[in-house]
Amino acid sequence: MPHPNPAHGRSFRMSRRSALGLLGTIPLATATVPAVARPARSATGPAANATLAARIEQIMARPEFRDARWGAEFYAPDSGESVYELNAGDLFVAGSSSKVFVGGTALLALGADRRPVTRVYRTGPVRGGALKGDLVLVAAGDLLLSGRLRRDGGLLLPDPDHTYGATPGAGPIGGDPLRELRRLAARIAGAGVKRVEGRVLVDTSLFREGSERLANNVTAAISPVMVNDNVVDVTVEPGRRPGQPAVLGIGPRTDYVRIVNEVRTIADAASARPLAFTGDERHPDGSRTVTLTGDVPAGGDGLFRAYFVPEPAVFAAFLFTKVLGEAGVRVEQGEAGTGERRLLAEYAGPPLPQQLKPMLKVSSNLHTETWPYLVGAIAGGDPADAKEAGRRVRHELFTAAGLDPAPSGSADNTYTPRYFTRFLAYMAGRPHFTGYRDALPILGRDGSLRDVQPDSPAAGHVHAKTGTSMLAGAGAGMVRKALAGYVELPDGRLLTFAAFVGMPADGEQAQREISARTGQALGEIAATVYTTLSGT
Repeated sequence: MPHPNPAHGRSFRMSRRSALGLLGTIPLATATVPAVARPARSATGPAANATLAARIEQIMARPEFRDARWGAEFYAPDSGESVYELNAGDLFVAGSSSKVFVGGTALLALGADRRPVTRVYRTGPVRGGALKGDLVLVAAGDLLLSGRLRRDGGLLLPDPDHTYGATPGAGPIGGDPLRELRRLAARIAGAGVKRVEGRVLVDTSLFREGSERLANNVTAAISPVMVNDNVVDVTVEPGRRPGQPAVLGIGPRTDYVRIVNEVRTIADAASARPLAFTGDERHPDGSRTVTLTGDVPAGGDGLFRAYFVPEPAVFAAFLFTKVLGEAGVRVEQGEAGTGERRLLAEYAGPPLPQQLKPMLKVSSNLHTETWPYLVGAIAGGDPADAKEAGRRVRHELFTAAGLDPAPSGSADNTYTPRYFTRFLAYMAGRPHFTGYRDALPILGRDGSLRDVQPDSPAAGHVHAKTGTSMLAGAGAGMVRKALAGYVELPDGRLLTFAAFVGMPADGEQAQREISARTGQALGEIAATVYTTLSGT
């Protein structure tokens, strides 16, 4: 392992296959640079940069980071010069920090003002309160049909997100996951419909649904309809004493899936079987039965699991039927309606920068996998193979912008710090930059940076995406951390930056501890740049 002191100037290449390698390859041309830290000339002045380099290197040279490998660049787009760089032309595992490329592609391709409009049509006339046909909900790719939207326009974004399922601390979002469907149902009832003599259907023709393996080791259906992130939240509380069944909380409550509870309450946490969904069975009406097995320790805080629905359109149809009934609209599931579609109700979701926040603020892998489909279907105009069309759109956008769309290492989700800083500088010059910046986690304030450097003067002034990659293996375990985004100085100057660190670590506990420690260190480096260059 290289010594952490940048003066040694040694580096090596690390590479690991990642699902994000297929999504985040929005590459930039890179140049070979010296692998030693050097304060580059810039508008901040050489003296300030030399002080900055010394302060950053003090962090990197701490004994706790003895076996770490670092890389970083802080870049001033206004002058085109680096404020600080170390191994800026070397490849590093990006983890989820490469989601900045996915979000940037979506904004460049679709525009910040795009608001997905979910519409409901009828296929027959309404007579005496009875609809002589079907209700058809046409999915528009609104990724926030989830109850996340707050009254003040902000979003509920707990970290870790519920789409991370078994991750400690994960749980339901907290809002009403059917809020947006309830609004549509109320408008349909308000239009005088009391009974639907046909069916409730969900049209997902925006793009052909797919299936993706998420980075958190879950296979998920990718669809233009996404209610509660196409997840059924299952909380598992222990029974009153060992031997009793656990108590399940299920949300949203739905006839779509029946979860058979085979989770036991046990006294010895060390012998607990992990929770697992097994025996998933589909019934003729599209509903499902699945069994949850495992153990929960008595007297504990309980556990959480996310059941990813295999058929999002069927799931949404069951939920919409439920809320229609609650709004006073009875669905009889009769013969199919064959008439022309007539608009009955619609709901406009939040604009695109808000739609990006579950991916960028709390790193939802489900949302990350969905965006290339949306880009390909809408900007690429190819619903049959939207994911591939999304790749083509991304390639064309960045080629036209003078950016290399496929640098070496990108298929393995490895990038150089310089690649990140130039891409981020390009985004900073776009009209939609404010929305893009605000969709990123904010140091010490929200998302995955909420608890990083919260008491620093830089808190609130660094917007950046985190990344974590852990590789297991006896004697070969590794933790890689990344942080990439923007530092906004008090005088209005903007820096783009990317910082990486990798450390060996074996065992789950050791990896968690090193992940937390290196994550704080990357945040501290960004904060040091802010305080040094602003004189605070």
